Amino acid sequence: MNRTVLFALFLLAAVIAYAHMPAWQWMAEGGALHPETYAIDPTAFAEKAEAMIAAYATGREDNGVPVVHPPEGDVYVVAHQFGFRPVLELEAGKSYRLHVSSVDILHGLNFPLADADTLIVPGQAQVLPLTPAQLGRFALQCSENCGLDHNRMKGWVEVVEPSEQVNP
Repeated sequence: MNRTVLFALFLLAAVIAYAHMPAWQWMAEGGALHPETYAIDPTAFAEKAEAMIAAYATGREDNGVPVVHPPEGDVYVVAHQFGFRPVLELEAGKSYRLHVSSVDILHGLNFPLADADTLIVPGQAQVLPLTPAQLGRFALQCSENCGLDHNRMKGWVEVVEPSEQVNP
């Protein structure tokens, strides 16, 4: 074969491979190209999180951050310099929709328990489906350099047995 034909075949293969990239990502992520997102004012998002904290606080704190034990469904976590608020105590086997947004600057969220590594943008919430199966303490880690204490920016999700309900 001459070089022109080989080059044309190579170019055709490259175009076909490139065209399939979205499908590969879709298959690798279980059918979801992107997490669900919605626009929300940072103050309004913080108010939703604070309402959840007021309703489901356990009375405990983790390094000054309130621990909440919300029911199955929507839960809210605020990213801020340099932490995540609140600490979530979730029950194994129950389904949650984790809403995460920033109230100040661009952050990242690396959360292996939800198979998530995404940007957290002020004014936009990411919704991550989560049905924890494994008991334990799991970190929410900032994955976008957000300042001097970026490396210490962590939040926590504690997965407990369903029988360990602590709210009345």
